[in-house]
Amino acid sequence: MLQVINSPDAYIALQYGKEQGTMSLIEYLVGKLQREQGLSVRPANLMLIAGSTGGVDMLARLYTEPGGVVLVEAPTYVDALHVFRDHHIELCSIPMDENGLIPSELEKQVAQLHSKGIFPSMLYTIPNFQNPTGSTLPEARRIEIIRIAQHYGLLIVEDDVYRDLSFAGELPASFYALAHGKQVFSIGSFSKTLAPGLRLGWLVGSEESIQNCFNCGVAQMGGGANPFVARIVAEYCQTGALEKHIHHLQSLYNMRCDVALAALSQYMPSDTKWTYPRGGFFIWVSLPENVFVQDVKPLAEQEGVLVSSGEGFFVNPGDGEHNLRLAFSRAQPEDIEAGIRILAQVIDKARVE
Repeated sequence: MLQVINSPDAYIALQYGKEQGTMSLIEYLVGKLQREQGLSVRPANLMLIAGSTGGVDMLARLYTEPGGVVLVEAPTYVDALHVFRDHHIELCSIPMDENGLIPSELEKQVAQLHSKGIFPSMLYTIPNFQNPTGSTLPEARRIEIIRIAQHYGLLIVEDDVYRDLSFAGELPASFYALAHGKQVFSIGSFSKTLAPGLRLGWLVGSEESIQNCFNCGVAQMGGGANPFVARIVAEYCQTGALEKHIHHLQSLYNMRCDVALAALSQYMPSDTKWTYPRGGFFIWVSLPENVFVQDVKPLAEQEGVLVSSGEGFFVNPGDGEHNLRLAFSRAQPEDIEAGIRILAQVIDKARVE
């Protein structure tokens, strides 16, 4: 930060910036995407945004209309649902299994909507270490989803903010890579790797679509996404520090996830199920049929254990009445183990006979 403040060009960082964003950071990100994902991208394929939420909001504003339909995973990121609803968009949920969104269910839902004269414009998906389930979509499914999307004219918005937080080998190629950038936007963010308070992320798309985004009214009036912070982050990234930091996070989160999974295996009732993420922040817990999250959550809070109710992650909240999300990213190992032990006791206590 001091390097940016003391720079002769410091006054530039404190002015309105270019609509596309701070070019030094864009150029760093282009190199990162080329190096790590093999993407054939140029600066014109990328713009900076105010975190992934800013990207979802922008795309909802530009590529949907009130009363239109957007397809989402069931479950999906609760705040994305909130953003879409703010734009008065109708939401249609697509079932998932342990491997993520089910392509055959997607095609069935889209075909049924088309038969009624309803034409969804967008599929919003979190393909890697999904929030809230932690699942990762296999490449074969991604290819099939691209086929469906291109057949029915769907724009795919992949919210890929957890990609850097893998601790179990290589990930499948992104939707953007597999579709060669056609009908796909990909969202990345520094919130999950540096700090959410930076409010800084990036959007990748075709040159034409990115230009459409930074030519919109909000981008034109806003003077770029947080130019001062973007300049600081660019300086940091150009030193090679980000890669070292991400490597540390991968190791740290791997350890915490392993502690959580071991505690779940040790303490949870036999009729409770959970996912096995290999990256990201989250584990998705499926409660027994006679246990409801609306009973578990307040009891757990009384014991000092915070969980996220599954109901908020669904278009139809009742679909999540037997689910909860655990976040292992921030807690210390001893707190993870103790919290899951207490949660298991609460689940048994909350059983409805």
